[in-house]
Amino acid sequence: MAIELTWAWLEGYPSLDLANTVIRRGWTEHELITSTADLESWLDAAALPAARPPVVTDDDLHAFLPLRDAALRLLRAAAGHGARHRADVQTLNEHLTRFPEVLILGDHPGTAVSHVIGSPAPFALLLTKLAAAVRDVLIEDRDDLALCDAPGCGQLFFQRRTNQAWCGPACGNRARVARHHAGHS
Repeated sequence: MAIELTWAWLEGYPSLDLANTVIRRGWTEHELITSTADLESWLDAAALPAARPPVVTDDDLHAFLPLRDAALRLLRAAAGHGARHRADVQTLNEHLTRFPEVLILGDHPGTAVSHVIGSPAPFALLLTKLAAAVRDVLIEDRDDLALCDAPGCGQLFFQRRTNQAWCGPACGNRARVARHHAGHS
C-alpha cells in the first residue's frame, strides 16, 4: 500500500515535524522519507528552524535519518512510550555540538542575536537547529507531549486539554469506531 505524502502537520513545531515523518497505518510504521525527493517535499512543507537548503543530496538524506530516528525515540520516551537510550542522546548531542551557537548582544538595548560558530553548510546548520528544537522540548518542564494511539496514527502532539487522548478529531473518530466494532465482533 502506497502512503500519500500530505504533510498535514499537527502543531507546526520543528521537533514534532521531524519526528512525525514516520507514521502508522494500522499498527505498522511507515517511513515517509525514503528519497531525496521525499526530503525535498518535507522541507517545503515543514516548520523549519533554519533556512531551507536550496538543494538536498543523498548524503543529506543519510545524515537526516539517524537524527530523525533518535529524535523520534527520545520524544516517544518523553511521552511515556519507550525507553530513553544513551545512543540517541549521543546522536542528538553530536548534532548540537557540531555547530554550537552563542548569544551576542544585538544592536538595540535588550536584544540578543544567535551566532553560529563556524561556517556550516545550509543542511548541516538545519540539522543542528532541528536537534536544538528536539533538545528544547526534552528539557522543558512540560507534561503535554503525547503520542496519539488511535489506529493508524502514532503521531506525537502537544495536548491542548489535560484529558486529550488523540491528536485531532479524525483520530478520535477512528478510535471510537474501532472500539465500537471491537465491542460488536
